[in-house]
Amino acid sequence: MKIMHYDELFTDTDVNTGEDIFFSDTSLEQPYSGNVVDYYKGMLSWEFEALDGFRTGIERKYYDTGELMEENETEHNTINGLAKEFYKNGNLKSISIVIRNIFIDSIFYDEEGNTVNIKHMNDSDMSYFLVKDKVTFYREKYKIDT
Repeated sequence: MKIMHYDELFTDTDVNTGEDIFFSDTSLEQPYSGNVVDYYKGMLSWEFEALDGFRTGIERKYYDTGELMEENETEHNTINGLAKEFYKNGNLKSISIVIRNIFIDSIFYDEEGNTVNIKHMNDSDMSYFLVKDKVTFYREKYKIDT
């Protein structure tokens, strides 16, 4: 799979998400598929997979000192699947089930790995109606330990 630096690609705005759509040409006619990397002060800061111009696949963000900060499953420029955050020491900070950027279930940990909070979406949440038909499927598919 090809790898391009973020600055080598051309972008347009996804009207549905407000996120970038990536192209390999200035006329914005050839959507980019492949890996994208970005660096800050010489350190890898962001990498993701793109398919037909959209972030689709695994996305990783890094602290400016190089440690993994986030790892997200993405689809069509949204977090869709598991989202994980990490402390600089490598321990899990949170893990969430997400449907199109809507967080369904989340577990939060302290730096030693102890559970400090658990959140579950329910039908009283404002966004619930947008994903209610998929909640059971995603919970069964990902089964985070809540």
